[in-house]
Amino acid sequence: MKMIYITCNVSVKERVMDQLELCGVRDFQILDHAEVKNKLGAPRYDTDVWPGFNIVFMMQISEVEKVEAVLQQLRRFNKEMAFNETELLTVCSWPLEDYFFD
Repeated sequence: MKMIYITCNVSVKERVMDQLELCGVRDFQILDHAEVKNKLGAPRYDTDVWPGFNIVFMMQISEVEKVEAVLQQLRRFNKEMAFNETELLTVCSWPLEDYFFD
C-alpha cells in the first residue's frame, strides 16, 4: 500500500482529477489553497505580488498495479499535457503501513 501526494497549480485541478478517474482512483483528499515556493517558476503565495496557489491531492492505494498506473499517468501528464512549467505536477509516494476507518 502506498500514499501518493500530488501538489499542483490550482489551474490544473480538473485535469488532474480526470487523470485520476482514468486510472480508477475513486477516493482521494484535496487540501485547497496551499501556498508554495517550487523549484521551477515563481512562488505562489496568493498575494498581489505572488499570485496563485496550489492544491494538494493525497490518496491511499493498496493495489500495486493501480499505484504504478497512477504514477505513469502523472508522469505522462507532466511530459505531454502540461502547457508550461507552471502546470507541472510535483508527485511523491511512500509506503503506507496503516490505513483504517474503524
